[in-house]
Amino acid sequence: MKPSIKMASVFALSALLSACQNDETTADNAPEASAMTVTQVTLLAPTSGDLTIDTLAATELPPVNGNRGGVSFSAPITSAAQLVAPSQLEQSSSDQYWRTVSGAELNKGINLAVSQSDSVIRVAPRGDASSGALRHSPAISPDQLRLYKVNKQTVDKSASLIQSMSDPQAMATAGIVDDSSALKLSQQATPGIYQLQVVQPLSANDSYLINVKEKGSPYQLALSAPKRLSSQAPQLAFDLKLSNSDIDLSPTATLKQSDGRYHRLAVVKQGDTWQAQVPDELAMPSSNLGLSEIQVNIETRVNNLPLIRTVKTAFKQYVPAAKLADEASIYWQDSKPTQAVFDLQVASPGRYQISAVLVGTDAQGKQTNILRAETAQWLDADGQVTLSFDAEQLKASGLGAPYAIKALELKDQGQMARLSYLGEAATL
Repeated sequence: MKPSIKMASVFALSALLSACQNDETTADNAPEASAMTVTQVTLLAPTSGDLTIDTLAATELPPVNGNRGGVSFSAPITSAAQLVAPSQLEQSSSDQYWRTVSGAELNKGINLAVSQSDSVIRVAPRGDASSGALRHSPAISPDQLRLYKVNKQTVDKSASLIQSMSDPQAMATAGIVDDSSALKLSQQATPGIYQLQVVQPLSANDSYLINVKEKGSPYQLALSAPKRLSSQAPQLAFDLKLSNSDIDLSPTATLKQSDGRYHRLAVVKQGDTWQAQVPDELAMPSSNLGLSEIQVNIETRVNNLPLIRTVKTAFKQYVPAAKLADEASIYWQDSKPTQAVFDLQVASPGRYQISAVLVGTDAQGKQTNILRAETAQWLDADGQVTLSFDAEQLKASGLGAPYAIKALELKDQGQMARLSYLGEAATL
């Protein structure tokens, strides 16, 4: 070997050994990461405002979201953010009512109750698919409508009680695009019974929705009903009240499911609330898409004058297909929680989502939000779902122990339904 080549080889070998020695020195001097530890926590018992699942049931409908891929993330949440439990009740009030009538009925004339002047009557054509093909009833021009006062079963046709009219084009300009026409009653239209009739005869099988709107009426029908209804619940409880009146009400109820089907429900009084009975065959619609709706109607008399009201509100029909087990595993490193692993009991394969807020404690002993973590994945059977807490977000918060998990929520993405919620889930 030439001297120059031999010398280069010696220098290369020396450099390699030197590099190895430097690596070993760095490794020896590096601080060691603390070992991962795991603790078990028991989830706190539900309190008022929380949502829970008791008995599981299997779903039968195809999922809205069948994605089998997993996704997980955490994001900082401001200390001022309020952790508010999802509302369990939907409330609405009404100063109007609806009726569906046929062309034959409008040819003959239908009676409508009006409790004040300046009321508006709207007539909208409906579609009919009973023959297998969709048939849409023709629009009615407002000049083809007549409105008469009924006095002691006698129809008074001597005077017109219509102040103004709106045709389908005018209604469309106002944002109502269902081919409807509208009549506004005059100031001389006193409360009572009126007859609405068409001049040009309609096909007997035509169908129309009649809406009587009494804006500003002192008689508002208020409905309060749950936002969600389990397939295991045999009834839907609701509260009903008519303002400025203490008369006893006798409501009727109709269920409009998310697939568009209507069903009459039996209604019974239970103490101060009402119960709409939901038969087993109506426990779920034929699709997971959309919301169902309960529509409540009353027909009564106030101060010896007829009054009709319709009020409705939407809710989600769901199957309790999964629930969280009572315990969770918390993974720790450097005295900070890195993961929370939850056991999920599953009655039906599906895509399930868990979210929660991790809070810490500041120097004054006050609990403060740190981050919100979420994860979603497909489970074919009982399994585990993990929430990961970002170490950088934990460090940046400057907060420490004791930590807590709050606003723990379980959703079924296949049904687009919230299954459970724990405001105060666990103290770590």
